[in-house]
Amino acid sequence: MIRKIIDTKLGKMTLVSDGTSLIASLFLYEESEHPQYAEVPIQDDAILQETEKQLNEYFKGERKSFDLPLKIEGTDFQKSVWHTLQSIPYGKVLTYKEIAEKVNSPKAFRAAGGACRANRHLVIVPCHRVLGTNGSYTGFAGDKIYMKKALLQLEAELIGEMV
Repeated sequence: MIRKIIDTKLGKMTLVSDGTSLIASLFLYEESEHPQYAEVPIQDDAILQETEKQLNEYFKGERKSFDLPLKIEGTDFQKSVWHTLQSIPYGKVLTYKEIAEKVNSPKAFRAAGGACRANRHLVIVPCHRVLGTNGSYTGFAGDKIYMKKALLQLEAELIGEMV
């Protein structure tokens, strides 16, 4: 594995590649919660370059979805949640309850939140597009609710809507 640190509008991100797939895209403050990446050598490869390019396009409002080879490891439930997250349109939101319903587990909204919490592909698998049932900004990157709000505001501004 190798990693690269990039600058974005919302802070530094760490990208991790195994040479064939993107393993993780995390804001730098998230590294403390994922210590397995802290000692990964800093280098570059085609996957990391393409990820950086697509993230730059996203932050400029030129890209609404991502086309990257992702390595997604988790339970079947987590994978179904992450797949559902990727179907949420740019600038739109669903609730944890709606995510649970979409994966045919209507009572598993807390587990859907846990799957969002376990997402290692921040921004690319858009867990920031999921809100509490009452519309509250909850459950993003530990206590980094301001980041969820900033990502949603960025998307809303770029499509001319208010969040």
